[in-house]
Amino acid sequence: MAYMPLTKEKIGEFIDAAVKDQFKAKELLRLYPALKDARWLHNETVMHFLAIEGYTDAVRFLCEQGFDVNVVDEFGDPPLIHVAKLGHSEIARILLEHGADPNATSETDDNALHIAVGMGYTELADMLLKAGARADYVTDTGETVFDVLPYKPHKRKAMLEVLERHGVNSPSE
Repeated sequence: MAYMPLTKEKIGEFIDAAVKDQFKAKELLRLYPALKDARWLHNETVMHFLAIEGYTDAVRFLCEQGFDVNVVDEFGDPPLIHVAKLGHSEIARILLEHGADPNATSETDDNALHIAVGMGYTELADMLLKAGARADYVTDTGETVFDVLPYKPHKRKAMLEVLERHGVNSPSE
């Protein structure tokens, strides 16, 4: 079978179908297998775009179709880094269930756990730790998870409780 050439319009059509009509999306994927590696706006992958935009069902669909959950964008960031910044816990759960590396580092934002801790996303931090994220990761500037804790007292306390539940204790203790 001869495959059709892939255009930006076809990538956009696929993204739209992944959100609204997954039967059509499957057919487009059959006709255009290169969609799995296609780059969209700003050279991001289809997976990155849908994860960043918060399309949970579409991300699940992509995972079920075998899209790479650890693919990196032009900045060296996998989708999990972006959803950690945005607090998309359900999308993070889907990515992790489909093999996303909880310890993947970012060229621009450290790792998902540091991001989740710093943003005060307790559910996401808990999920990452359960998935095997290493709490002993130290950034290239020497920061630990305790260095990035939120400043607001209630968020800080809640995050410390999450870390403690996973046996992660402050070095000063």
